[in-house]
Amino acid sequence: MTHLPEDPHLIARAREHFLEARELDDVPVRDPILTSWRRSQFWGVPMEFRELPYRADIDPDSRLARAAQPVLDRLQTTLADMSVSVVLTDSHANVLARRVGDPSLNQALDAVWLAPGFSYAEQFVGTNAIGTALEEKRTSHVFGSEHFSDQLQTLSCAGTPIRNPITGRTEGVIDVTSWSSDASPLMPALVQQAATEIEQRLLEEGSRRERALLQTFLAANRRANQAVLTISNDLVIANESAAKLLNHQDHALVRERAAELMSSRHEATAQVVLSGGQPARLRFRPVMADAGLAGAVVELSLGGGTDPSPRATAGGRSAPLPGLAGRSSAWLQVCESVGAQCRERTWLLITGEPGVGKRAIAEAAHRRWSSTGHLVVIDVAEAEATPWLSQIQPVFLDPNATIVLAHVDQLSPDVQRTLAHLLAELAANAGPTPWVVATSATPDLDGLLEEFPVSVAVPALRHHLEDIRDLVPALIDRYAPRRSQVFTSSALQTLLRAPWPGNIAQLERVIRLVLGRRRTGDIRPEDLPAECHTTSSRVLTQWERLERDAVVEALMAAQGDKVGAARHLGISRATIYRKIQAYGIAVELNGKLE
Repeated sequence: MTHLPEDPHLIARAREHFLEARELDDVPVRDPILTSWRRSQFWGVPMEFRELPYRADIDPDSRLARAAQPVLDRLQTTLADMSVSVVLTDSHANVLARRVGDPSLNQALDAVWLAPGFSYAEQFVGTNAIGTALEEKRTSHVFGSEHFSDQLQTLSCAGTPIRNPITGRTEGVIDVTSWSSDASPLMPALVQQAATEIEQRLLEEGSRRERALLQTFLAANRRANQAVLTISNDLVIANESAAKLLNHQDHALVRERAAELMSSRHEATAQVVLSGGQPARLRFRPVMADAGLAGAVVELSLGGGTDPSPRATAGGRSAPLPGLAGRSSAWLQVCESVGAQCRERTWLLITGEPGVGKRAIAEAAHRRWSSTGHLVVIDVAEAEATPWLSQIQPVFLDPNATIVLAHVDQLSPDVQRTLAHLLAELAANAGPTPWVVATSATPDLDGLLEEFPVSVAVPALRHHLEDIRDLVPALIDRYAPRRSQVFTSSALQTLLRAPWPGNIAQLERVIRLVLGRRRTGDIRPEDLPAECHTTSSRVLTQWERLERDAVVEALMAAQGDKVGAARHLGISRATIYRKIQAYGIAVELNGKLE
């Protein structure tokens, strides 16, 4: 059993001495607390945190939240007459739920942002029962002055990790927090019992989910003579065909595509290009259990049903469409697939992340196979619905024309259905029709799918990074045709390491920026903007981008000296190390990564 500190004032004086001297000779502080103080100091946690990271997209109906809800209800009833709150977080210390009855405590917790959406990770808050439990991977209890931050000194808390009994993975933390004057040595025992109950509920729900997934997988495997997988958050089952067909990169690709489709919770099909260049069609079927979506069964067939095989050039490789660069198998296959639909005049839906080149591929296919016809590109998300008819109707008189409808996924379902009705009506009243292409960031379209019998998925740039070697000189030639500039090998390697969340559009913007900065001479790593020196694929906020850019520029100016860069920025060495790690900053100087 944990005992309360005998003399909180002694702990407070020890903390003050630690903050001044960074160490303690005669230690009156428990080892886990002292270790947490050292971590907090390393991370550069301020004595008074002014803001905490906030996520607006926490899922109140997550598997953990559903499993914990009856336990939270019971604790709320049990502790109704006490100044005690119950808090549930995810595995990153983001608060999912908070139950508290005492109005004054409720107000105090709001003041320190211990509320849904905010992160109580140790690296942001310092020593506290939630973040410290995740760091120590065991029950943590922090009383009053043992907190690292000044703002938490009046509170005491106990938290323990919640582990998934099936996978062993930490799912989150259950925490109780009270006023320091009301703290009890029984608080750790209370949260441990609650965590055990939640883990048991996770086991029961997991068993139901696993049974539902397994039954659906076995049925699909008996019925389909092809690759079959089941996919969920923590479970993947593959039959022999799938195990032979898919390598590690293909598994990641299929999981990523399935995750996109899973959000709709409807049966769907999609086309992907495997790492070996083979087109494949996915048939996605969600699997439901008592507690909601259990996962999905994915049936995978090579060829994609309607995609032709690549045309080989004289050198044995497919050729990209005119005006496009890139020779990877994945890119060439997409170019060939789109070109085939253009030749056959089959209406086509092109999907992919923003910036992958969906519109460019459609326009290039038109130039290759329908150059004598009109090309009309309409951004339907920006255009008014009324002018569509006036823009589209005359083009239907030209069977060699191409109509590209960009960003159809940004239309409301009602407007999608209106557009579908318009296209169907025009097609019914015309003879040979133009080639109509729609581009979308998602295949989940309510009212338009029936008008587009074939879809092609364009891979994200991170899935064909080798094409950067061809894209860079092509973009230089486009924006600076009279220059003879080239990227040095180290600058090119920097580009190849970057994750490119904005895809080809981001690369294009970077090239234009670099050409504006350096008008003569070879382009080196230090000429590249800060976003190229990071390996994090997370989309950063505007504030985070400013922070990242400042750290990269300081490192460049200090020739990679992190201490010098921290001094220049006016921050501690611990803080700059934390920022470098958080943003995945990797600066290459003189051929070496710093």
